[in-house]
Amino acid sequence: MRLMIHDPMELSLQYLFLSFALYSVCGWVYESTICSLWEYGRFVNRGSLLGPYCPVYGGGCILSVILHHFIPHPAALFLVSACGCIAVEYLAGSILENIFHKKLWDYTGMAFQYKGRICLLGFLFFGISATVIGSVIQPMVNGVLDMIHPNVRVTAFWTIAVLMIGDTVLSSIAYLHVSRRLYRFCIRWHAAVNREMRSFSDTLERRCPDRILSSLSGMQTTILDKNHDLCRIEQQRREEVNELIDRFRKS
Repeated sequence: MRLMIHDPMELSLQYLFLSFALYSVCGWVYESTICSLWEYGRFVNRGSLLGPYCPVYGGGCILSVILHHFIPHPAALFLVSACGCIAVEYLAGSILENIFHKKLWDYTGMAFQYKGRICLLGFLFFGISATVIGSVIQPMVNGVLDMIHPNVRVTAFWTIAVLMIGDTVLSSIAYLHVSRRLYRFCIRWHAAVNREMRSFSDTLERRCPDRILSSLSGMQTTILDKNHDLCRIEQQRREEVNELIDRFRKS
C-alpha cells in the first residue's frame, strides 16, 4: 500500500489540537441532542466534563485525520479508521466505568455489541464518518484555520488548551472523590445544565407541530423494533454456537 504525505501543516500540533477541540464540541452537540432525543425524548448533557465537549469524539476524529494523512485509499482508510475509533471508544468507556464509575453510553440492547461499550453499528458509523472527515471535512477545517490570523490562532490554542486541561484535572479530582466539595459542585453543575436542557426540550416540543412529533415517534419505534429483531437473531446465533461448542467438548 502506497503511503501519501500531504501538507505537513495538516499535522502541526496547533492545527490538530484546534481541530480536536472543534470535533469534541461537535461530538457533545451530537450526543446531547440527536442521541439524547432518540433515547430519552429530550436533550441531555452527555458530557463527562464541565465544558460542552466529548474528548472521545475529538480523539477519534484526530486519529482519522492522522490516518488519512498516510493512507489515501478509501477502503483501507475505512477499515483502519473504524478499528482505531472503536478501540478509542472501548478504551474511553473502560476508563469511565472502571476509574470514574460513570457510564455515558450503553449498547447492551443492540445487536453485535461487546460489554455495552462498542457495537457493529458504531464500527460502521465510525468508519464512514472517519473517511468523510479525513477526505472532505478536515481540508475545509484546515482552510478555515488558514484564514485566521496566526496570533489569534496561537491565543485560541493556549486558551482552549488551558481550559480543557484544567477541566479534565478538576473533573478527575472530583470523580475520584479526592475532594468532596469539588465532587458536589460537579454534580450540581451537571444537574443545573440538565435542567436547562430539559426546559429547552419542553419548549421545543410545545412549538413543534404534532405531525412531525408523530412521524419521529413512528420512525423511532420502527428502528427500535428492527434492532430488537437483530438482537433476537444474534441471541439465537449465540445459543447455536454454544450448543455446537458443548457437543464438541462432549465428543
